[in-house]
Amino acid sequence: MLTGDLLRVRVNGKALHPAFVGEGSERLQERAQDLVGLFTQAVEGGWTRGELEAALRELEGDDTDHKLSRGLAKVLWDRCEVETVADLDPQEVRRQVFALAAARGPLARGPGPSPGQDIARPLAREILDEVAAGMGTTGEHLARALYADLKEQQRLTSWRPLDGPGLLRRYDVALVQAVLLRAFWLKLRLVAPDPRRLQQLLRAARFHELMVRVDKAGPAVLVHLDGPESLLRQSTRYGMQLATFFPTLLLQTGTWALEAEVAWGKGRLRKSLTLTDQQGLVSHARDIGAWKSRTEQFFEDRWGAEQEGWTISPGEVQVIAGQHVLVPAWTFRKGGRTAHLDVVGYWRKGYLEERLQHTPPDVVLAVSKRLCGDKAELPAALAARVVPFAEIIPVKQVLERLEAVGS
Repeated sequence: MLTGDLLRVRVNGKALHPAFVGEGSERLQERAQDLVGLFTQAVEGGWTRGELEAALRELEGDDTDHKLSRGLAKVLWDRCEVETVADLDPQEVRRQVFALAAARGPLARGPGPSPGQDIARPLAREILDEVAAGMGTTGEHLARALYADLKEQQRLTSWRPLDGPGLLRRYDVALVQAVLLRAFWLKLRLVAPDPRRLQQLLRAARFHELMVRVDKAGPAVLVHLDGPESLLRQSTRYGMQLATFFPTLLLQTGTWALEAEVAWGKGRLRKSLTLTDQQGLVSHARDIGAWKSRTEQFFEDRWGAEQEGWTISPGEVQVIAGQHVLVPAWTFRKGGRTAHLDVVGYWRKGYLEERLQHTPPDVVLAVSKRLCGDKAELPAALAARVVPFAEIIPVKQVLERLEAVGS
């Protein structure tokens, strides 16, 4: 995910225009491939973070667009695993070395390590050798472990490889994701969407525990998503969930448009972001149809084939009053009776009340108690329509609600 200081976005009045790179110029394509090659070399060579950062600065050289170069590198950093690599516990090594150095006096100690300096040099070699002997190892081995847990000394152990063109595509998506971290709301307009793709999109929204409402407008489906700026609590986590959800939209095969209102700059001014399928953004998300959270999977496992005669199946699309659309998580049947259950992740009182206004009486909502986004408690008047849960949706309470609302 790009950080705020790496965003390249042009502001024109109230409109935000991300500076997409697309396929990039020949020079930019070469730069992307050079970055990929450098990260490949770093991982294969087990470089430290500090060594790779130094190499990136050298590669950047006199490049005038530092934000772009560092943004591309940030995309690659996010694909890396960086770990402390040491056979000895660095904290224990430092404890013994510094204790012995303190006992020997100032002549046994030197200044801390400076940039580019051998980390073993600040301490007298005899101190390292003596501690190493007591730990059954060598001074060289001890020196490598001494600062191995410091951030710049951690080593790259693996990464998810990406080629140059893939890096440029992923950068453009990351730009949008970083902007959406500041969204008040999003509205997606899908023109005559493929039903399977619509189901995929809504499952992904549920998987990421987003606050979503769906309406119809002629042949178009409108998907409303609350943004992190609409919450008083947990907005950072919610923003990450929304940003992670965005690549699923790019899997849509039909015509779509995104409109969002975003808090921008230090003054948190309201700006607008507009995107369409014509901008050619390419998703990196896995193209799968079934998005299930652990909460949903646990519930299905505990429910089994049936409970007290109620069978369970994937949720069926419900069109309400000709304009509202609901795709619940599950549909239940018992004899000639039908009821539905949907899962609500993040919520606030106003959202839940509005959601229930557009929810048919035969639909029960499972509402997460731990993902409340404001200071309000679950309204008592809504208790008959919801099943609150912490981690696991209680089967017994769902059964009680199904019996009460099933038609």
